[in-house]
Amino acid sequence: MKEDLQQYARLLLQEGVNLQQNQLLVINGDVENKDFVYIVVDEAYALGAKDVHINWRSTITAKSRLSNVKDEVLSNPAPWIKDMYHHILDSNACILSLISANPFAYEGVPSEKIALASRSMGKLTKFYHEAIMDSTLTWCVASVATLTWADLLGYEGTDEEKINRLWNTIFTLCRMKHVPEEESFANHLDRLAKRTKTLNDLQLVSLHYTCPNGTDLTLQMPEGHLWLGGKESSKKGIIFDANIPTEEVFSAPHYAGANGIVYSTKPLIYDGNRIEDFHMTFKDGKVVDYDAKQGREYLTNLIETDENSCYLGEVALVDHYSPISQSNMIFFETLYDENASCHLALGAAYPTCLAHSDGLSQEELHARGLNTSLAHTDFMIGHEKMNIIGTTKDGKEVPIMIEGRLQV
Repeated sequence: MKEDLQQYARLLLQEGVNLQQNQLLVINGDVENKDFVYIVVDEAYALGAKDVHINWRSTITAKSRLSNVKDEVLSNPAPWIKDMYHHILDSNACILSLISANPFAYEGVPSEKIALASRSMGKLTKFYHEAIMDSTLTWCVASVATLTWADLLGYEGTDEEKINRLWNTIFTLCRMKHVPEEESFANHLDRLAKRTKTLNDLQLVSLHYTCPNGTDLTLQMPEGHLWLGGKESSKKGIIFDANIPTEEVFSAPHYAGANGIVYSTKPLIYDGNRIEDFHMTFKDGKVVDYDAKQGREYLTNLIETDENSCYLGEVALVDHYSPISQSNMIFFETLYDENASCHLALGAAYPTCLAHSDGLSQEELHARGLNTSLAHTDFMIGHEKMNIIGTTKDGKEVPIMIEGRLQV
């Protein structure tokens, strides 16, 4: 298993963040995942990292803090945090975020406390997240197997056996092991590149989603929008892969162009809590009605993060018959669940999804149709009976997805 973990670490460093010689690597990692973080650190230095900084997290201490400190403290994050993110940005570091599923992490914490802390930190580090969104820095989000996650998925055996089984699931779904050559990571990225080219050549003006579960939604696309997927390029021309695994191609809808209703098809884990069986109605881009069978208060917090978090910032296409989807598992972690399903995102759009966007201010991006917000949260809407019809500038209708299968 150690050799597999070393190979996985190299995949994240070389194909994910694309660590350069003499570059600073920043790892966001949970203390519970320290053993794998140690492996990544050793591999990073072996690949020529200038230095490795670790931003340790703990859901246990975070929950205790949220439950006990006063609102005044949550409203005023320590100023050194801002200095730290400025240093990361000024150092041209690459960022590797390691995550694991824990949908009950903040169970029992008042939702308004979680929302206050999230909103306050978002405002403080807004400049940093904008640098991530516009690919000023190279970054990658990937997962680490934990006993909590393995138990959540129902794996059986000893603790070691359960964790090893989850690791092997991760290796397979990241296309690192146990897949035929034609389905390898490199070949898969080539297919995503061809898919984005086809969509970009179409230059669609709208997408119409229909599904037997009640979804009936039309999205207008801004002029000059771009589809991306798999490999991306930073502003300095460094190729990286922001998500491992990745199955999606994505773009930015016009923030004022969503009309209709959409139903979720998988749970959303937001700020350590679970939102399930929810729907949203949009008019002129804005969420005007919503409900959820579970976690409605957390959905409210998301929609009300700021004045623009009630608008969409991302549209992503994922074939229902992708390997993650066909595993027939709910992973309770957005990184995996979003790559099993078509999804949308409330909040900010990626500026890279608009041609000639480099150097534009937030106001200029908004004027060209891209949403700007402190939030960016994906939620899953894909379904085996989902149909998506695109319309081109000359009024031609093009099938994009028929009964869950992408046609492009």
